[in-house]
Amino acid sequence: MKLQWNAGSWFGGQLGCTAWVLAAALLTAFQEIRTGLILFVVFAIPNIIGLALWNRRENLSCYAATQLLLLLAGVFGLLAVYVLEHRHLWESIQRGGSVSAKSAYVMILAVVSILMITFHLRFGRNSNGNAA
Repeated sequence: MKLQWNAGSWFGGQLGCTAWVLAAALLTAFQEIRTGLILFVVFAIPNIIGLALWNRRENLSCYAATQLLLLLAGVFGLLAVYVLEHRHLWESIQRGGSVSAKSAYVMILAVVSILMITFHLRFGRNSNGNAA
C-alpha cells in the first residue's frame, strides 16, 4: 500500500502535531512576551517546512515527507517543552491537571516513535517486505 497525498490529512496532521505549541505560545506571551515569541517561532518552523513539503509534493514521496514531518513535530515539540521548562513557565501555563516536563518529554518521544514505526510498517515497505 502506498501513502497518498491528501490536503486534509496533511494539514490536519501537521496542525494537530503542533497546535499545542501555538496554544503554549499564546498562554506564555501573557506572562513573558519573549518566551511567547520564541514558542511562536518553534510552532512556525515545522509548519513552514510542512507547507514547503506540500508545495513540493509532485517531486516527493508522501511517505518520506510524512516521516520528516513527524520527526520535525517531535523535535520542535521537545524544544517547546525545554524552553518552557527552563524559563520556569511549564507548570504555570497548565490548567486543571498538570503534567511534568519529564513526562512530556517521554510522551512526545513515545508518540512520535510509535507513529514513525507504524507508518514504516504500513507504508515504508513494498510488497516483498523490503523498505521502499
